[in-house]
Amino acid sequence: MRMRDRKNPPPYATRRRLAVTLGALSFVLLAAGCSEEGAQEYEVPKALCGVDVPAEVLDPLLPNGAKVSERSKTASGVKRCHVSVDDKVALSTSVEWYEADTPVAEVAEKTIGADPGDKVTADKRYSYSDKGGAGLIRCEDSSAIDKDVDGDLYTTVRVGDDSADATDVLKMIEAYTAGAPAAGECEVDL
Repeated sequence: MRMRDRKNPPPYATRRRLAVTLGALSFVLLAAGCSEEGAQEYEVPKALCGVDVPAEVLDPLLPNGAKVSERSKTASGVKRCHVSVDDKVALSTSVEWYEADTPVAEVAEKTIGADPGDKVTADKRYSYSDKGGAGLIRCEDSSAIDKDVDGDLYTTVRVGDDSADATDVLKMIEAYTAGAPAAGECEVDL
């Protein structure tokens, strides 16, 4: 019986090793593609309770899941919108009145529990962190809108249990704040 050395295996052994390797690699790739647990199966909304927000701005703030839903509620001068993924609140927004010239960081602290170290934009119109933010809506004449309060209208965004990239939160609060007047938020007395 003649022994083959390891450096020159018989041709069928090389083909067998190649087939096993390719088979294992194919299985791994197939399993990775099919078992993408927790994939985003829903279409990202293009608006939140009537306020237009680009889907590409909202998408990074929403978790993976099967379905997305929203509900809106207005009470005591605050309009809230809750966005849920698989029946768990993933994002909350609000539109609310504050006394004129209230610093946006104070609004963020009162509504989303922002920390004093959260970022404020150079124009002092937005405050934001990885948990949420607040923004000052530019209404043409707020005194003609709300007869009860001589104030300013603000938006807030709060992400769910998981924090998000602060830059993504800023993009969201900017988009939501910019979209609110077009949705008629400056024309109603909450």
